[in-house]
Amino acid sequence: MTNPNSNPTDLRERVARDLLPFVTNPAQYVAGEVNEVRKDWNATPVRVCLAFPDTYAIGMSHLGSAIVYDVINRRGDALCERTFAPWTDAADRMQALGLPLFAWESRRAVRDFDLVGFSLQYEMLTTNVLAMLDLAGIPLLAAERGEADPIILAGGPGTNNPEPMADFLDLVLVGDAEAALPPFLDRYAELKAAGTPRQEIILALARAFDFVYAPGLFRPTWHDDGRLAALEPTVDGLPEKTRAAVVEDFESAPFPTAPLVPNAEIVHDRITLEIMRGCPRRCRFCEAGRTKGPVRYRSPQRILELARQTYAHTGHQEISLTSLSPSDHPDLKAILTTLDAEFGPRGVSLSLPSLATNDQLELVPRLLGSVRKSGLTMVPEAGLPRLRRVIGKNIQDEHLYAGAREAWSRGWNVIKLYFMVGLPTETDEDLEAVGRVARKVSNVRRDVGKGRGKVNVAVANFVPKPHTPFQFHPMADRAYLLDARRRLHDALKGKSLTVRIHKVDRSLLEGALARGDRRLGRVILEAYRAGARFDAWDETFRPEAWRKGFEAAGLDPAFYAHRARGPDEVLPWDRIDVGADRAGLWDEYQKALAEA
Repeated sequence: MTNPNSNPTDLRERVARDLLPFVTNPAQYVAGEVNEVRKDWNATPVRVCLAFPDTYAIGMSHLGSAIVYDVINRRGDALCERTFAPWTDAADRMQALGLPLFAWESRRAVRDFDLVGFSLQYEMLTTNVLAMLDLAGIPLLAAERGEADPIILAGGPGTNNPEPMADFLDLVLVGDAEAALPPFLDRYAELKAAGTPRQEIILALARAFDFVYAPGLFRPTWHDDGRLAALEPTVDGLPEKTRAAVVEDFESAPFPTAPLVPNAEIVHDRITLEIMRGCPRRCRFCEAGRTKGPVRYRSPQRILELARQTYAHTGHQEISLTSLSPSDHPDLKAILTTLDAEFGPRGVSLSLPSLATNDQLELVPRLLGSVRKSGLTMVPEAGLPRLRRVIGKNIQDEHLYAGAREAWSRGWNVIKLYFMVGLPTETDEDLEAVGRVARKVSNVRRDVGKGRGKVNVAVANFVPKPHTPFQFHPMADRAYLLDARRRLHDALKGKSLTVRIHKVDRSLLEGALARGDRRLGRVILEAYRAGARFDAWDETFRPEAWRKGFEAAGLDPAFYAHRARGPDEVLPWDRIDVGADRAGLWDEYQKALAEA
């Protein structure tokens, strides 16, 4: 809530004088980007700060945050400003100087806003949320916040199981922001205008919308063996389930056609167009495919319209067509040919971030006539058809190799293949097959009269996720994953092949947090106090801090990561309804095991 003593002018001067000259890459903290929205603070009753718990380079590449920024700032009664996690050098200096976390646009202290909304994209961002709250001067624990503190919200994939972060969040919004935010902000504006006390606002919003979850209004109980017994409301009038908000009309859903053009280098500095939402494949390991609601498409005409508008506002030289599986769009050929005809003559390239290996794959390289031919990503996930059937990935090697052949012939320099290790029913033969597939993709370049092609292989450790058939399955243990890592390095030796395998310790932590319960809040808090932050980054990940966190909480990470769940066990995320049927998930899990 607004602090009448706050002086954004003083804070702006302090940032310029005491912070920017002393940090790496100061441009990321400057703001003032093209298309930035600034509104009159005193004339705007609802003030929201969108907090991305990672660096500016990552957050500014995130389309979901751009959508939220646009949806809120379209309103006449609300403003939305941004903040990001300052890198360690900046955060340490701010802490030493007593310089609070600020919003990029106005340089106001984050604690002065009405609502602070965190985008939870990944389990490894949890300690960054605490670091940002701490730097902002906002109590870390929701139970310790008072009338002068902003209401702390969260959205994004991390809210599919909000329980590990429950102690730190006042409200959780589940589902599509375009559907959830307008009615939520309407009601909040009414409550604020009426002078409603902070805790009553939280209660009223939790009662008003079935896509809103207030963790503090629920109490967990436990079995003697540590399993969750129940998660029960402590007040009347709350929805029976928290159901994800869904944009029904995706064709005309709001889209940020005047996105911010960054001042500093970011990960994806380009136009990003979401061509479809949801995924028809329903892979058994994929949380996003199971939680993003029904499959909805944008038409080629609408995509062209959005591309024209966004290009006019940004001048970017690349257009990325994004979705969970862009090659599954039924009108992909029309989309690519239309955009290529419009933007190819202007030197604007097209890209698809990743491709499933279906029968459209071999068409894509020839359709991307104006694409920058640096690299093409294909996602077979597993080396053998048997294991692909287990995980629900109905793909054929012939489509993969045909697509690679087409890419090599059209001038692509590199193909990236994405696999997982530690999948249910995996065998040594499956690991060896990863090497064979990668070599075959490289060797088919010879079919077009060239030498072996360069293939980059990325391997992720499989982490069972909520709301998927594999939510019941134990994650592979450390010894297995380390051995598999060694085997894969041996299988992928060769001048034309490079391999990158995710860090085992980080994946094991992700596995514990992904299916964790509310008790992990103590682990996260103690890990943060022991120095954990930026856990997704190799140079800052500190496994020892997390070991201290689990020890302080008296919890064993193996209980969460490596334990099988039964069909009747109460799961921490059972309250969150994203459209996945619990009984159906169990049946599909049994079917997957039978595929072996």
